[in-house]
Amino acid sequence: MNLKKHILLCITMVFFGFSVIGQNDAKTFKVVIDAGHGGGDSGCLGSITKEKDVNLYTALKLGKLISENCPEVQVIYTRKTDVFVELYRRAEIANSNHANLFISIHCNASENHAGNGVETFVMGLAKSEANQAVARKENAAMLMEKNYQNNYDGFNPTSPESNIIFSLYSSAYLSKSITLAEKVQKNLLAASNLTDRGVKQAGYWVLYKVAMPSILVELGFLSNPKDEEYLAKLANQDREAIAIYNAFVDYLTVVNGSTHKHIPVGKAAPQETVQPAVAAKTDTTAAPTIHRSNDTTLAAIANTVIQSSVCFKVQFLASPVKLASNDKRLQGLPKVDFYQENGLWKYTAGIETDYSAALETLSAVKEKHPDAFLIAFNGSEKISVPEARKMLKK
Repeated sequence: MNLKKHILLCITMVFFGFSVIGQNDAKTFKVVIDAGHGGGDSGCLGSITKEKDVNLYTALKLGKLISENCPEVQVIYTRKTDVFVELYRRAEIANSNHANLFISIHCNASENHAGNGVETFVMGLAKSEANQAVARKENAAMLMEKNYQNNYDGFNPTSPESNIIFSLYSSAYLSKSITLAEKVQKNLLAASNLTDRGVKQAGYWVLYKVAMPSILVELGFLSNPKDEEYLAKLANQDREAIAIYNAFVDYLTVVNGSTHKHIPVGKAAPQETVQPAVAAKTDTTAAPTIHRSNDTTLAAIANTVIQSSVCFKVQFLASPVKLASNDKRLQGLPKVDFYQENGLWKYTAGIETDYSAALETLSAVKEKHPDAFLIAFNGSEKISVPEARKMLKK
């Protein structure tokens, strides 16, 4: 009899234990913060900034604010360092975690350098060519993926007809997405003096595939001198993150009655500008300037250390002037990057730590650029290919 009671008690405790766990999970609000681009995908290029850097700094700052001030909210990042994450993987991260909200952070660019301002997008069928153009720019990140056609069912982001596929989009989450978008737009404008471009709808693959309310924020135009000057300052990136945080807590009040105080957005002050280049070494020979993330600043926020690594790249082009990001010679190649050496802008494709994979990339690039050749780096230092192979074998 005692044994039966003991077994019954154990079963009861297990049952209630699962119940408590389930209730706790149900109460946890999960927000996915997506820093657009990363790794070999730099996104928009300003004169002194890279989009991927601004996106990551702002995303990490936003997540830190939420974690510190909203203990009931779980923050999930699609990336916390300067790495390339495929568009479909970003959506998978959100869906597999059964998130309640998805916020994707980006910066804009235009061939017309007069284009400026903040705009916030929700998923929908783009009705204007301008909105379609912005969506095509962000969706084009999938072209950097190997065999991207298999990951996106043959979807071609550069095709004018690509917008048609989004006509099948379900508007189940549209109302809440617009609610958040309007609050983000309002708070961003209050925190800055940037132009109001409004809340819009467009066909973004990453928003199309997430099963939750979602938005994509364009913080400003890196192609516009005034916007870039504003966004290049860490103090202003902090302001953008605080503004999005304040919009997030406003949204929580609407959807579940949570109450959190706004964080005051102070006046813009001069502060360190994000420099995309690693300083060249003091040497008798000219060392290459590698254009990559301000890893020290980003790691301090993420509490991570980004270590130098040995990798192979395929150099396919050298130019005395910096090329526009939409230059035809840079299109259709995987993970395009660039560096400066001896007064030239040198462009590379691929980032491989496996020599055989690097040779495959070289073969593919040679189809378009027959003079392409293999180079290697150890962090920011350019080294010989044999030296790189030797280091990777250790």
